Amino acid sequence: MRIIYFVNTAWYFELHWIDRVNKLVKNGHEIHLISNFSNEIIKSNLERQGIKCWNLDIDRFSINLFTNVKMLIGFYILLKKIKPDLLHTITIKPNIIGGLISRIKGIPQIISVVGLGRVFLKDNLLRKIVKVLYKAILYKNNNVQLIFEHSSDKETLAGITSIDKSRLHVIDGAGIDIEKYAYEPEEESENTKVLFASRLLKSKGLELLVESIRKLKKEGIKIELSVAGIVDDEDPDRIPLSQVKSWEDEGLISWLGTRNDIEFLLRKCNIMVLPTKYAEGIPRIILEACSIGRTCIVGNMPGCQSIITDKVNGIVLKNHTIDTLSDGLRFLVNNPIIRKDYGIKSSNLIKDKFSKEIVISKTLQVYQNALIKKT
Repeated sequence: MRIIYFVNTAWYFELHWIDRVNKLVKNGHEIHLISNFSNEIIKSNLERQGIKCWNLDIDRFSINLFTNVKMLIGFYILLKKIKPDLLHTITIKPNIIGGLISRIKGIPQIISVVGLGRVFLKDNLLRKIVKVLYKAILYKNNNVQLIFEHSSDKETLAGITSIDKSRLHVIDGAGIDIEKYAYEPEEESENTKVLFASRLLKSKGLELLVESIRKLKKEGIKIELSVAGIVDDEDPDRIPLSQVKSWEDEGLISWLGTRNDIEFLLRKCNIMVLPTKYAEGIPRIILEACSIGRTCIVGNMPGCQSIITDKVNGIVLKNHTIDTLSDGLRFLVNNPIIRKDYGIKSSNLIKDKFSKEIVISKTLQVYQNALIKKT
């Protein structure tokens, strides 16, 4: 089977999809990736794993008609050249562009909704346009299956379309290698070590976390915050690197830069914090932290609540305020036994529900459904 993956950034694909794709390559399938390859190292890594890479100039944030039509034409040309048996699109813009073309060409399509994104947070013209386009793609379309990372997004999109519910699937997150991210008790240390590891976006809540750390330090609480993340210069929601370095100069954070040793960083920390307001799927970093047994504080978002239950295996912020977050941190700093209990529960949850074997199996089943139901 020849499969095309279409996703807006190659680094996202490598981080979240490589385990599933490696299984397909191992099973003899021909895998093509259409994406924006701004990093040649990532492209080379993927090609070494048997993935055929095709570059397409994808502007994730442009609403310019000419720019998006040009992108659509570029994708159509590549699609005609590759002639796939199945198209799997990921993230909003590839979902829409791929959906329009695959509907016309009659190609079976998998649409992955990895969080509805910022488009659905505001009731504006852009949201109305995206809803109309999704309706056009999904209306009486027997060649499409949708995968969501949590039920909330599934219900939201089902509510604005008339798609058959049997074509909607929930697969929990990206799937975790439970041997690589095996449980390990916290290291004892004089200071409680907090980790933030995510894209440096305002909506991910880093500024809120820094100000909460500032408050706790003023109280004399021995706490350290390390920050690792991807600097996304194209995103209008980005936190400037100059701001991050300013926080470091104040002694509020240790800036670790972009890292590829997240497992090591998680094992060295006591608490993982992601006070996000971003409409995403299930954050991979939270899955990894839970697998290792680290207690997490997360934002009050459906993707986070799919894995963290407040006061059961972590803390879910009731609101995104400095007082609420600092209260949660203070509680965990002062209660290491509760942290340990939360960590063990989280690690067991990953084994039962979020392992990569479970996710890969469910994904391959959706692929089979897509090919069987082709009209």
